[in-house]
Amino acid sequence: MHVLCAVVLASLGLATSTVAAEAPPSQATATKVLRGGWYPWDPYQYRANVRGAAVLTGFDVEIERALARVLGVELLLPEMSWEEHLAAIASGRADIAAGATYSAERDRYAYFSKPYRQETDVLVLRKGASARYRFTNAGEMIDEFAKQRFRLGVIAGFTYADEKINAFIADPQHGNLIVKVGDDLQNLNNLLDGRIDGFVADRIAAATVAWRQGKSGEIEEHPLRFSTNIHFMLSRASQSPAMVDRVNAAIDDIKRSGEFERIVDAYALPILIHQTLDSDWFRILVLLGTVAFALSGVVLAYAGNYTLFGALALASLPALGGGVIRDLILQRQPLGIVRDPVSVLTVIGTVVLGMAFFRLMALAGSHRLATSLKARKYLATHLIEVFDALGLAAFLVVGVVAVLDTSVQPLWLWGPISAGITASFGGLMRDLFRQDRETASLKGQLYPEIAVTWGLAFALFLAWEAGRLQPEEIRIGVVVTITGAFLTRMLAVVLGLKGWPYA
Repeated sequence: MHVLCAVVLASLGLATSTVAAEAPPSQATATKVLRGGWYPWDPYQYRANVRGAAVLTGFDVEIERALARVLGVELLLPEMSWEEHLAAIASGRADIAAGATYSAERDRYAYFSKPYRQETDVLVLRKGASARYRFTNAGEMIDEFAKQRFRLGVIAGFTYADEKINAFIADPQHGNLIVKVGDDLQNLNNLLDGRIDGFVADRIAAATVAWRQGKSGEIEEHPLRFSTNIHFMLSRASQSPAMVDRVNAAIDDIKRSGEFERIVDAYALPILIHQTLDSDWFRILVLLGTVAFALSGVVLAYAGNYTLFGALALASLPALGGGVIRDLILQRQPLGIVRDPVSVLTVIGTVVLGMAFFRLMALAGSHRLATSLKARKYLATHLIEVFDALGLAAFLVVGVVAVLDTSVQPLWLWGPISAGITASFGGLMRDLFRQDRETASLKGQLYPEIAVTWGLAFALFLAWEAGRLQPEEIRIGVVVTITGAFLTRMLAVVLGLKGWPYA
């Protein structure tokens, strides 16, 4: 992901030097500089490692930088805790803060812009703990907290999405139950170490910090949700209502120009989709897809009396070839197979085990199996179709997500192109390598069209999801895409559907 951020930042022109971003507030002037701040809150604001240097970035940071460009001002972002940032806004030592929730208390010392995104807060618990808490609204939740002496983790200075929760946190009677920290990483560590029973957090930030730490499987969200609008906050001590109007106009400008969507696609969506793709079930599916493509090559190699090297070629082309071509076109560095050699090892292992199986079957006298395969009947045809359909479904999703890992736009165009390349070009190269016109190829069955069509549907879904950013909806979208592509391919096999003719 750090490499991803480097590519995105460089291509969007959003990276600024760390020195400039963290210049001291004393350099600020009221007319040319907006003094802000940041604290670790991934994916909204965090440091990315870019060629060995720590660069400040994140969704809110880049939106803030986009506003500064439209306003024609310099933006200073020194690191400080959120509590310190609020104090600086109140005193006029800071001018602007991103990611702010409205409250009457803050309204006394700050102006609020129009909303630029929404936030959904959740209660994060240890895995399996949700069943113990039956509350369905905020009132029931805080009553349960008080009765059970629930130790609640919060970020100091935060205003959460429900006023009842904020009142519970602020009540001195509950002071011994409230554990205040600087960021959600501390909340996560406190939860896993048993120092708190749960913590309230923005669900995207909580999921991201757990994912970064490899702890996603150890926590869960309670089903209760609280949502609120998120604003920019400007100091009443240093800014004016006219500046708020300018900020509101700048928000409209970056949304109208498409820059807002590009930032969402570059920062919010990739993190959410990668959390789904890094889950155990999708890793297993991709592994099965790789094995499936490799097995199709093994079966064809045995049926055609190929050597072991020939079998490796026939297995590698469909399993790895499409991804390599995709990465070269999208200029992803390093290539996926270099970044994660597991896929290469999987292909090698599949070929060795597959050929060993066929040798053992031959030694055991299973002449019927050998005759069937060499005659390209049941196993040599139907198994290949099933294997390819599994690989097609998994790899087209990976292809669309690969576009999110770059700055390539628009997603609706390059998403389906990348899906078609990833899912089918390797198989097409295998078929051309074999000079085979009977399996799915450029003149054969409905195959790359399925990857492109479902890739387009998935890309359009993600573009729509950019305005919602709901992790469970993204997971459902992945499942529907995979299931739909697999069933479409199998239906095409059963009905003997061919690719759309050129003439």
